[in-house]
Amino acid sequence: MRLITRLLILLLLAVFTSCGPKPLSVPDEKPVAYIPDHAGYRNAEIASKNGRYAEALEGYNEFLRDTKDDRMVDAVLFKIGEILKKTGQNEGALAVFSRLRNEFPESAWVPDAVLEILNILYERNDFATVVTDGTAYVDATAYVARNGPIYNIIARAYGALGANLESANFYLLAWRAAPDSEKEEAWTQFLDAIEGLESQDLAQMVVQVFEPRVEGILLYRLGMAFLLEEDYDQAMDVLNAFVDRYPNHPDYSDAVTMIQTLTERQRFVPFTIGCVVPLSGAYSLYGRRLLDGITLALDHIGKEADGIEFQIFIEDSRSDSFAAVKSVDSLDLKKVGAILGPMAASESAADRSQASGVPIFLFTQREALPNIGPYVFRNFITPEMQVRALVSFSIDELNMSRFAILYPRENYGQRYMNLFWDQVIAHGGLVTGVEAYDPTGTDFSKPIKKLTGIYFDVPPELAAEGLPKKPFQPLTEMDLSDPERFYAAMDPVERITGLPFPRPIIDNLSRRVRNEEDRWHPIVDFDAVFIPDAPKKAGLVIPQLAYYDIQDVTLMGTNLWHSNTLLKMSGAYIKSSLIVDGFFAESENEHVREFVAAFTEAFGRIPGIVEAMAYDTAMMVFETMRKTTTDSRRELKDAFLQIADYDGVTGRTAFLANGEADKQLSMLTIDDGRFTQIQRTPEREMTEKDQLPPPSQ
Repeated sequence: MRLITRLLILLLLAVFTSCGPKPLSVPDEKPVAYIPDHAGYRNAEIASKNGRYAEALEGYNEFLRDTKDDRMVDAVLFKIGEILKKTGQNEGALAVFSRLRNEFPESAWVPDAVLEILNILYERNDFATVVTDGTAYVDATAYVARNGPIYNIIARAYGALGANLESANFYLLAWRAAPDSEKEEAWTQFLDAIEGLESQDLAQMVVQVFEPRVEGILLYRLGMAFLLEEDYDQAMDVLNAFVDRYPNHPDYSDAVTMIQTLTERQRFVPFTIGCVVPLSGAYSLYGRRLLDGITLALDHIGKEADGIEFQIFIEDSRSDSFAAVKSVDSLDLKKVGAILGPMAASESAADRSQASGVPIFLFTQREALPNIGPYVFRNFITPEMQVRALVSFSIDELNMSRFAILYPRENYGQRYMNLFWDQVIAHGGLVTGVEAYDPTGTDFSKPIKKLTGIYFDVPPELAAEGLPKKPFQPLTEMDLSDPERFYAAMDPVERITGLPFPRPIIDNLSRRVRNEEDRWHPIVDFDAVFIPDAPKKAGLVIPQLAYYDIQDVTLMGTNLWHSNTLLKMSGAYIKSSLIVDGFFAESENEHVREFVAAFTEAFGRIPGIVEAMAYDTAMMVFETMRKTTTDSRRELKDAFLQIADYDGVTGRTAFLANGEADKQLSMLTIDDGRFTQIQRTPEREMTEKDQLPPPSQ
């Protein structure tokens, strides 16, 4: 929406300076009236003026029966329709006006007849028909001044239907068509119509106008609409365009004052940062870990900032939405440049920070939070990020192509299952099997057997030892054209099952596990199996995979697998594994080693992903403030979006246009009972670096 509106405004400023009003096409005026030499007509005219409508109808109808001169038929039909309408005979009036319109389409009385038809429909509250019939008429005719009342009634019908944008557009047409004596009344109606329009509607209108008076008021109202929607950046852009183009507009002074207010609102005290962290409540442990990472970053930047002293204001969100909002308000009053945190109550804090125009960096996995607005950022490991990294690494680096998914039947597992499946398809891979298991259970044999084709009973024909085998012979054209020869050429198992199994799978089906009559070798038609679950549950699933001879595949897991619990429970059963995480403290990377050493010395413990993410985020904010040297939050926000290849302890980081971090995550495996990092090939690393998204414009 924001990008579209900017494009519309640019188009407006670039194009409409050269546009002029289009010439109007006015139909012939009504013919000069004459009095037919017909007694019935003369009597009808006199009776109509004196309110004797029954007598008038009789005279007009007598004239229509007798006359052979078409010059007055259309006018008489209109007079009859008017009388019927005045006397409450709306059905008859509709029929007569419709006859006039249909039989005399070129008549100068048609616009009046159409208007009367629409008025009758409007009085019935049949607004939809007014719209359809009215727009059909005006679309079929040239824009004419006499259509002004028709535009007006269509506008009123659209308004009654709640179609405010369409209503405003037709009020604009009515104003254009109004005679000078009615111009200001029509303008007032147009102003009332645009009063309640939202920004997207006003933006659509402003690129379609050519009159300076209309363009000016639409630009001003568009700026005000953005203000009401708390989109202050857009409001500033539009109001600046307005004052540049219309210095003599009545609303010019008001717009200038608003621009000054917005400019002052965007200012912050240089080198000040706010922190909203849960120092009490359910998430207080994580809040203190965040603060430790930020504190270390502050210490490091102080040594690099050439004497610049950064100041941090800390607010306790108490893991509560109300407290988080109050914390953002307090930091806004202190004129901080950006806010770090929170974890819990992140959506409430993000909403208030966006409304206040303060850049905020969230530490949460909640979905779609950066899309709240341009001032909301996130530098944290998300499900989408993890799944994308797992799939792209396994396909691009490890040359895998076939995947199975074994997931817990709960929200967490279903979310990861869907994300993983989508990513496999997006990367050109194949999901060969998907099975769910009870997250509260401990026996996973049923989904494992289903995943590998050994759950259902094997047909007796396939269970016998010494299953007939037929050597591969390519079919000839004669085989294909002769059903008997084609059938004879088929593999015996294909004839039995009706399924064209590859021969290796057939051979596996024909082999029992030695000395175990009820067990069969599994059909492992996948290179890896993805198990999105916590280490305790995964530690129960993995040994059962090994029990059913599913051993020559890679086991894939999320960052939850990066746990000593998994090593203790199932490390011996994991021959090949691929685990994704946002931080690896045992990394050989020099930057990571220095960070871990400094953190351990300062706090007496090894940092985890929370501390590492907080450290990287704080360092990015500090360094951007130091290099940007601005006191405008908007300019600072734009500078954050320019971060395209920050080399932090949590990997290279860029920010997408919506404020979401795009990170290169760590890929881990289990080797000899411990986690180790898998090194990327230099060529692949360079390719990924080159493909990081460009900075937002």
